[in-house]
Amino acid sequence: MKKALLALFLLFPALAQPLPEALKKAQEAAGVTLARMEVEAKAKDLARLLQDPLLTPLSELQARQTLALAEAKYRRALAQAESDLVAAYTQALEAGIQARLAAKALEVAELSLKAAEVRAKGGGATSLDLLEASNRVLEARKNLDLAQKGLESARAALENLVGPWKPEPVAELPSPPEKGVVEDLLRAHADLLQLRQSLELLRFQRGLLDEGFAPRKDIEALEDQIKAVGTNLENLERSLRVGLEARYAQLSPLLQGVKAAEEAYRAAKERYAAEEKRFRAGLASRLSLLQAELSLLQAELSWEQAKHAYLKAHYGLLASR
Repeated sequence: MKKALLALFLLFPALAQPLPEALKKAQEAAGVTLARMEVEAKAKDLARLLQDPLLTPLSELQARQTLALAEAKYRRALAQAESDLVAAYTQALEAGIQARLAAKALEVAELSLKAAEVRAKGGGATSLDLLEASNRVLEARKNLDLAQKGLESARAALENLVGPWKPEPVAELPSPPEKGVVEDLLRAHADLLQLRQSLELLRFQRGLLDEGFAPRKDIEALEDQIKAVGTNLENLERSLRVGLEARYAQLSPLLQGVKAAEEAYRAAKERYAAEEKRFRAGLASRLSLLQAELSLLQAELSWEQAKHAYLKAHYGLLASR
C-alpha cells in the first residue's frame, strides 16, 4: 500500500496550479499560434493594400473581409483550446481522486479480509466468506492498477497541453453567461461570418452590374446565388441557434447539481468527523472508520465531477463560435 501511494505521489509535480493559470497556456496551443499568425499576415496585407493608389472598393472589401474572418477563426481557435484544456485539466483532477479512492478501497478490502480470517479462526466465518473477501482484495488491487494507469494517462494528456502541471480543485466556478451570449456567439461564429461575407460580396458585385451593359442571364445568375447563399445562411443560423440555446439551458441545472453535490460532500465530511471521534473513544472499529473515509472520498469525487461537468459545458458553449 505504501509503495502504491508513493507511486501516486511521484506522478505529481511539486506545486499545485489553479485552472486560471492553466488557461493562460491556451495562447500557446499550436492551432491558436497559427491562427494568430494568420491574423497578423492578413493585417499586414490590408495595410499594404490601403497604400495602393489604384485600390478599388471591391479589393478593399475583400481584404477587410479576409482579415475579419481570420480574426473570427483566431477567437474560435482560442476558445476551443481553452475548452480542450478544461477537459484535460478536469480529467486529470478526477483521475487523481479516483486513484486515491481505489487505494482506500484496497485498504478497506485488505482489512476486511483480515477480519474475516480472524472470524474464521473463531468459527464465525465460513470458507466461502474468506473466498469472497479474498476476491474483493484482488478486485480492489486490479481497480487500483487501472486507476494508476488512468492517472498516468490523464497527467500525460494535460502535460501535452501545458507542460508539467499539478491541477488543484477548482475553488470558484464562473457564473453562467447572460442570455444574450447566444446572439453574441452567433454574431462571432466563423462559419456564419463567412456566409455573411459571401452574401455581402455578391450584393456588392450585383451593384456593379448594369442591365444596360451586362447580359440579363449574368445578372439573374448572380441574383440566384444571392438567394441561395441567403437561404444557406438562414438555415445554418437557425440550426446553430437551436444547439446553442440547448447548451445554454443546461448550465443552470448543472450548477444546481454542483450545489447538491457540495451539500452531500459536507454531510459526508461531518459523518467522517463523527466516526473519527467514535473511533478515538473506542466506540467504532478501524474498519468502520476506513469505510467512512471511503464514503467521504466518493462524495468528494461526485462533487468534483459535478463541478467539472459544469465547467466543460460552460467552456464548450463559449467555444461554439
